[in-house]
Amino acid sequence: MKKLPLPFAFCVCALAGMNAARAVYAPIPEVEQGRLLTVYLAAGQYYDTNIFGAARGGIESMVFQAQPTIVANISAADQTLVAASYQLSADYFDNRPGDHFLMSHSLSARLAHTFSSRFEMEISDSYQIVKNPESLLPGIGGVVNPDQSYNYNQFDGKLFYSVSNRVGLRGKARAIDFAYDNPYLSDGLDRAEYIAGIEAVRMSRANLQVSAEYRYHTIRYDHGGAIKDKDSHCLFAGADYAVTKNTAYTARLGVEALLRRGASDSALPYVELGVKHDYRDRSFVSAGYTFSTEETSDAYAYTGMYSHRFFANVQHALNPQFMLSGIADWTPSRLNGRRGVARAINEWNLKLGTALTCTIADKWSVSLTCDYDYVKSDDPGRNLERVRTGLRARWVF
Repeated sequence: MKKLPLPFAFCVCALAGMNAARAVYAPIPEVEQGRLLTVYLAAGQYYDTNIFGAARGGIESMVFQAQPTIVANISAADQTLVAASYQLSADYFDNRPGDHFLMSHSLSARLAHTFSSRFEMEISDSYQIVKNPESLLPGIGGVVNPDQSYNYNQFDGKLFYSVSNRVGLRGKARAIDFAYDNPYLSDGLDRAEYIAGIEAVRMSRANLQVSAEYRYHTIRYDHGGAIKDKDSHCLFAGADYAVTKNTAYTARLGVEALLRRGASDSALPYVELGVKHDYRDRSFVSAGYTFSTEETSDAYAYTGMYSHRFFANVQHALNPQFMLSGIADWTPSRLNGRRGVARAINEWNLKLGTALTCTIADKWSVSLTCDYDYVKSDDPGRNLERVRTGLRARWVF
């Protein structure tokens, strides 16, 4: 099953804890706790009905995949945690023009340090060489340009200062870089993004945290920046409310000033809403809605798109061995045409995923997965339909 969509990941993080003085870094997964090195060996196969994401006449292929991963967690001191990981993804296609064998790499590192009971920090970096993208861009998978492989780097820095038991300050910074292999995509989409923000949080009650945040986001394209670059300023307020120990809500509401180099500026709403309910052990359901501005797969024709994203996630433990999970993400969007180049169009994107996982002993698991991607656009060349069904096994040692 696919990775969780970014808005859902945000929702989970926001609901994970309500204490303003909690650590800023994520906990170590249970299977890795107390171990210096953890090795995962995963292998499987899946059938892909549209390996390039073509609008019509998609190429189908069986894909055989091996994914070894090694993770290191080092407690350098009582107040310092260092973690690093490397994953190799080796994919073999039995029906693919060009290379049948693709190798992707993912390398990440993280340092978390507690300076005092009030002051904490975390820095992390993730670098990926992606030859077989999990999600494909619409309007790209035709005859002219089937290759969507890219290199990606993301650096994050976080600081947290506890002013008192109830009040805290967070500083955040992120730098992202996209570099596509294909010259056509590289010219249109290679870019760097920088995000910086500061947030004030206050525990109004034991189960209610309120916040206010300012965030700055800038996008700089490697080519054609005079018409594609943009900046945004966001100011919003939020609340995280735990109704009970099993049910929590999160909300972020505000305004965004979007400043475009090659088009008119806009004042837009900023919205993030989410709810999560744990209804039994290892079982939960969550859902939410966000409104956001996003980049498109054709930055020369469109200045960007306004997206309404509705998402849901469920995890249900059938018994101690079997786990059923699923995600749904529906995103109706408006692509804003660049004046004199393209008209504005409507488009919606549906992503569905489900997995049935069986845990065999403590170290083995087997999963049946199915993913469905569907894009319907006013521009028929941007339509996309893709189904992937597969079987995957994982061993931890």
